[in-house]
Amino acid sequence: MKTPPNKTAFESAPSKANNITKPAVYLAGKIGKNDWREELIPNLPGHLWRDGPIQTPTYSYVGPFFVNCDHECTDGPNTHGAASVENSREEHFTRAEIVDNNNAALRSANLIFAYISETDAFGTFCEIGYALALGEKRIVLCFALGVAAEDFWYAAQQCRAVHISVRPCCLKQILADEISSMMAMPRRRRAPC
Repeated sequence: MKTPPNKTAFESAPSKANNITKPAVYLAGKIGKNDWREELIPNLPGHLWRDGPIQTPTYSYVGPFFVNCDHECTDGPNTHGAASVENSREEHFTRAEIVDNNNAALRSANLIFAYISETDAFGTFCEIGYALALGEKRIVLCFALGVAAEDFWYAAQQCRAVHISVRPCCLKQILADEISSMMAMPRRRRAPC
Protein backbone atom coordinates (compact mmCIF):
# COMPACT_ATOMS: atom_id res chain seq x y z
CA MET A 1 0.00 0.00 0.00
CA LYS A 2 1.40 3.39 -0.97
CA THR A 3 0.88 6.21 1.48
CA PRO A 4 2.16 9.75 1.52
CA PRO A 5 5.93 9.60 1.98
CA ASN A 6 5.95 11.52 5.22
CA LYS A 7 2.72 10.37 6.77
CA THR A 8 3.34 12.56 9.79
CA ALA A 9 2.98 15.62 7.56
CA PHE A 10 -0.61 14.61 6.98
CA GLU A 11 -1.43 13.14 10.37
CA SER A 12 0.07 15.88 12.52
CA ALA A 13 -2.08 18.84 11.48
CA PRO A 14 -4.15 20.29 14.34
CA SER A 15 -7.65 18.85 14.40
CA LYS A 16 -9.49 21.61 16.24
CA ALA A 17 -10.32 24.72 14.23
CA ASN A 18 -9.62 27.05 17.16
CA ASN A 19 -5.98 25.95 17.46
CA ILE A 20 -5.05 26.70 13.86
CA THR A 21 -2.11 28.85 12.92
CA LYS A 22 -2.10 27.76 9.25
CA PRO A 23 -5.04 25.61 8.12
CA ALA A 24 -4.66 22.35 6.23
CA VAL A 25 -6.96 22.43 3.19
CA TYR A 26 -8.38 19.53 1.14
CA LEU A 27 -10.02 20.50 -2.17
CA ALA A 28 -12.71 17.94 -2.98
CA GLY A 29 -14.29 17.75 -6.44
CA LYS A 30 -14.11 15.98 -9.75
CA ILE A 31 -10.66 15.70 -11.27
CA GLY A 32 -10.30 16.52 -14.95
CA LYS A 33 -8.39 18.17 -17.73
CA ASN A 34 -7.29 21.72 -16.84
CA ASP A 35 -8.39 21.00 -13.30
CA TRP A 36 -9.89 23.90 -11.32
CA ARG A 37 -7.45 23.30 -8.44
CA GLU A 38 -4.54 24.44 -10.63
CA GLU A 39 -5.84 28.03 -10.41
CA LEU A 40 -5.82 27.85 -6.60
CA ILE A 41 -2.66 25.89 -5.81
CA PRO A 42 0.71 27.03 -7.12
CA ASN A 43 2.87 24.16 -8.35
CA LEU A 44 0.07 21.58 -8.22
CA PRO A 45 0.65 20.10 -11.69
CA GLY A 46 3.30 17.44 -11.31
CA HIS A 47 3.19 17.46 -7.49
CA LEU A 48 2.92 13.93 -6.13
CA TRP A 49 1.72 12.39 -2.87
CA ARG A 50 5.32 11.54 -1.98
CA ASP A 51 6.20 15.26 -2.23
CA GLY A 52 3.99 16.01 0.80
CA PRO A 53 1.69 19.02 1.30
CA ILE A 54 2.09 22.20 -0.74
CA GLN A 55 2.69 25.25 1.42
CA THR A 56 1.04 28.51 0.39
CA PRO A 57 1.34 31.78 2.32
CA THR A 58 -2.00 31.25 4.08
CA TYR A 59 -2.61 27.49 4.15
CA SER A 60 -1.20 24.05 3.54
CA TYR A 61 -2.73 22.08 0.66
CA VAL A 62 -2.94 18.43 1.74
CA GLY A 63 -4.74 16.86 -1.22
CA PRO A 64 -5.79 15.30 -3.36
CA PHE A 65 -2.73 14.94 -5.57
CA PHE A 66 -3.24 13.44 -9.00
CA VAL A 67 -1.72 13.04 -12.42
CA ASN A 68 -3.00 15.69 -14.79
CA CYS A 69 -1.20 15.89 -18.10
CA ASP A 70 -3.88 18.12 -19.72
CA HIS A 71 -3.93 15.76 -22.68
CA GLU A 72 -6.58 13.63 -20.96
CA CYS A 73 -4.29 10.59 -20.92
CA THR A 74 -4.89 10.21 -17.18
CA ASP A 75 -8.50 11.36 -17.12
CA GLY A 76 -11.50 9.19 -17.58
CA PRO A 77 -14.31 7.49 -15.75
CA ASN A 78 -13.26 6.09 -12.40
CA THR A 79 -9.54 6.97 -12.72
CA HIS A 80 -9.39 9.75 -10.10
CA GLY A 81 -6.52 11.15 -12.14
CA ALA A 82 -4.35 8.22 -11.10
CA ALA A 83 -3.71 6.45 -14.37
CA SER A 84 0.00 6.28 -15.04
CA VAL A 85 1.93 7.75 -17.91
CA GLU A 86 4.76 5.58 -19.22
CA ASN A 87 8.30 6.95 -18.72
CA SER A 88 7.21 9.63 -16.26
CA ARG A 89 7.91 10.30 -12.60
CA GLU A 90 4.22 9.79 -11.81
CA GLU A 91 3.13 7.38 -9.12
CA HIS A 92 1.06 4.30 -9.86
CA PHE A 93 -1.83 3.70 -7.46
CA THR A 94 -4.50 1.10 -6.96
CA ARG A 95 -7.99 2.24 -6.01
CA ALA A 96 -7.38 1.10 -2.43
CA GLU A 97 -4.22 3.24 -2.27
CA ILE A 98 -6.12 6.26 -3.62
CA VAL A 99 -8.74 5.84 -0.90
CA ASP A 100 -6.04 5.47 1.78
CA ASN A 101 -4.14 8.55 0.61
CA ASN A 102 -7.28 10.70 0.33
CA ASN A 103 -8.61 9.57 3.71
CA ALA A 104 -5.27 10.37 5.39
CA ALA A 105 -5.38 13.83 3.82
CA LEU A 106 -9.01 14.32 4.89
CA ARG A 107 -8.11 13.37 8.47
CA SER A 108 -5.35 15.98 8.49
CA ALA A 109 -7.47 18.75 6.94
CA ASN A 110 -9.09 21.53 8.92
CA LEU A 111 -11.04 22.75 5.89
CA ILE A 112 -12.68 20.60 3.24
CA PHE A 113 -13.56 22.88 0.34
CA ALA A 114 -15.68 21.12 -2.29
CA TYR A 115 -16.51 22.31 -5.79
CA ILE A 116 -19.44 20.40 -7.23
CA SER A 117 -19.26 20.96 -10.97
CA GLU A 118 -21.36 17.96 -12.02
CA THR A 119 -24.10 15.93 -10.41
CA ASP A 120 -22.16 12.66 -10.75
CA ALA A 121 -19.45 13.68 -8.28
CA PHE A 122 -19.96 10.47 -6.32
CA GLY A 123 -16.43 10.29 -4.94
CA THR A 124 -16.67 13.90 -3.79
CA PHE A 125 -19.78 13.14 -1.78
CA CYS A 126 -18.05 10.13 -0.24
CA GLU A 127 -15.21 12.45 0.79
CA ILE A 128 -17.69 14.90 2.30
CA GLY A 129 -19.43 12.09 4.19
CA TYR A 130 -16.11 10.81 5.50
CA ALA A 131 -15.15 14.31 6.65
CA LEU A 132 -18.51 14.79 8.36
CA ALA A 133 -18.06 11.49 10.19
CA LEU A 134 -14.65 12.63 11.44
CA GLY A 135 -16.24 15.65 13.09
CA GLU A 136 -14.69 19.04 13.84
CA LYS A 137 -14.06 19.76 10.15
CA ARG A 138 -15.07 22.96 8.42
CA ILE A 139 -16.80 21.90 5.22
CA VAL A 140 -17.73 24.35 2.48
CA LEU A 141 -19.69 23.40 -0.64
CA CYS A 142 -19.57 25.41 -3.86
CA PHE A 143 -22.04 24.38 -6.55
CA ALA A 144 -21.23 25.31 -10.15
CA LEU A 145 -23.64 27.11 -12.44
CA GLY A 146 -26.31 24.68 -13.60
CA VAL A 147 -25.92 22.24 -10.71
CA ALA A 148 -29.13 22.06 -8.70
CA ALA A 149 -27.83 22.52 -5.17
CA GLU A 150 -31.26 21.76 -3.72
CA ASP A 151 -30.84 18.15 -4.88
CA PHE A 152 -27.95 17.87 -2.43
CA TRP A 153 -29.77 19.32 0.57
CA TYR A 154 -28.73 16.51 2.91
CA ALA A 155 -25.02 17.21 2.52
CA ALA A 156 -25.53 20.96 2.33
CA GLN A 157 -27.52 21.00 5.56
CA GLN A 158 -24.49 19.71 7.47
CA CYS A 159 -21.84 22.03 6.03
CA ARG A 160 -20.60 25.35 7.33
CA ALA A 161 -21.35 27.23 4.12
CA VAL A 162 -22.97 26.59 0.76
CA HIS A 163 -22.35 28.74 -2.31
CA ILE A 164 -24.65 28.40 -5.31
CA SER A 165 -24.01 29.16 -9.01
CA VAL A 166 -20.27 29.54 -8.52
CA ARG A 167 -18.03 30.14 -11.52
CA PRO A 168 -14.51 28.67 -11.35
CA CYS A 169 -13.05 32.20 -11.33
CA CYS A 170 -14.80 32.88 -8.00
CA LEU A 171 -13.37 29.87 -6.13
CA LYS A 172 -10.11 31.57 -5.17
CA GLN A 173 -11.89 34.41 -3.37
CA ILE A 174 -14.38 32.11 -1.63
CA LEU A 175 -11.49 29.96 -0.38
CA ALA A 176 -9.55 33.03 0.77
CA ASP A 177 -12.61 34.31 2.65
CA GLU A 178 -13.06 30.96 4.41
CA ILE A 179 -9.41 30.84 5.44
CA SER A 180 -9.58 34.43 6.71
CA SER A 181 -12.67 33.54 8.69
CA MET A 182 -10.92 30.53 10.22
CA MET A 183 -7.93 32.60 11.23
CA ALA A 184 -10.15 35.28 12.82
CA MET A 185 -11.86 32.75 15.10
CA PRO A 186 -11.13 33.41 18.76
CA ARG A 187 -8.90 30.82 20.33
CA ARG A 188 -9.97 29.03 23.47
CA ARG A 189 -7.97 30.04 26.47
CA ARG A 190 -7.19 27.63 29.22
CA ALA A 191 -8.24 28.63 32.67
CA PRO A 192 -5.29 29.38 34.96
CA CYS A 193 -4.34 26.42 37.12
